[in-house]
Amino acid sequence: MAEDERAYRRQRRTYQALFGFAGRLMKWLLNYEAVPAPQAEGPLLVLSNHVTDFDPILVGLSFPEHMYFVAGENVLRMGFLSKLVTRYGSIIQRVKGTTDAEAALQILRTLKKGRNVCMFAEGSRTFTGETLPIAPATAKLVKLSRSTLVTYRLTGGYLTTPRWSAHRRKGRMFGEAVGVYTPEALKGMSEGEILDLLKRDLYENAYETQAKGPVAFKGKALAETLETALYLCPKCHRIDTLHSDGDRFYCDCGLSMTIDEFGFFRGEELPFTTPLEWDKWQEAEMEKLAETLGEEAAFSDEGQTLNQKEDDHSLTPLTTGTMALYRDRLTLGEYTFPLHDLRGIGLIQRQGMVFSTADADYAVTADKLRCVRKYHTLFEYLKRKY
Repeated sequence: MAEDERAYRRQRRTYQALFGFAGRLMKWLLNYEAVPAPQAEGPLLVLSNHVTDFDPILVGLSFPEHMYFVAGENVLRMGFLSKLVTRYGSIIQRVKGTTDAEAALQILRTLKKGRNVCMFAEGSRTFTGETLPIAPATAKLVKLSRSTLVTYRLTGGYLTTPRWSAHRRKGRMFGEAVGVYTPEALKGMSEGEILDLLKRDLYENAYETQAKGPVAFKGKALAETLETALYLCPKCHRIDTLHSDGDRFYCDCGLSMTIDEFGFFRGEELPFTTPLEWDKWQEAEMEKLAETLGEEAAFSDEGQTLNQKEDDHSLTPLTTGTMALYRDRLTLGEYTFPLHDLRGIGLIQRQGMVFSTADADYAVTADKLRCVRKYHTLFEYLKRKY
């Protein structure tokens, strides 16, 4: 028996053995309910929004039949846990911050073998509760797959485990299939039409959902480390002057507020009622900055370590120093990377940052709390301009 088939059988047995246990665990841990997906002729390409680190388990609970999950290659840098995942889990590796053609080919090969695949269409977890943009290449992949497409939406996940927070809350989570589209139906659609249906089916706005039926998400330190998501103060317009302490979020300039159990800001003279509103404003400000940035650095952070990723997924430190973003380059210590050479900047968890060139993949790490979202956001606007 070929190694691929042996691995598939081992992983399928593991999937089936853990199915019932995982459901009870997620109910206890996250108060999560998964609706069984409707029966459909496979292989299935399941596309879901992305809100928690548990999403592969959460989506899988609606599908008793084994499936592969597309995941960032950072899951292969977790030591012994990574060995368990690669041996008993079914992972298709994708490098964050890139348009990974190899991952797309692996997805198509897996589907061609008659095996199910689940992919999180945004490619990254939301920081502020709204589904992120879906790349047109995803619609092209759906078209090429010639498989049954199942769209799946998770709700309540952002407020249960905000990406910017180290603390889990207890509220209510829910997951269900939204649409089932046969290969015949997809064949008659253009890539643009497929992209539109993905945007519609996968869209979730945590605050709109709360407005329709408020749910309390109870936990501790509800604002702690929010500065890893929000970095620009609307009162003094400075970057990296925001801080958190317990439920309180404040700026050096005197702006202050708290976050309640429903995810909303509370306080006097609030500039915004939600982190999502705040983020939309700071995104617009970053777009303006991309238009007006001169020769100076937009911002910088000290004590950053540049690591090169090796073939075995380990990290080799290259240098430690100040990281800065200019309109035409990213620098870290003595290393300079022209922006036109970067294939993309990706974010890992709250504070991880990765990027790639044609020659190598890199990861930036640091011992202290800081916000790397600003690098990702401004880079995207600079890339469009230059």
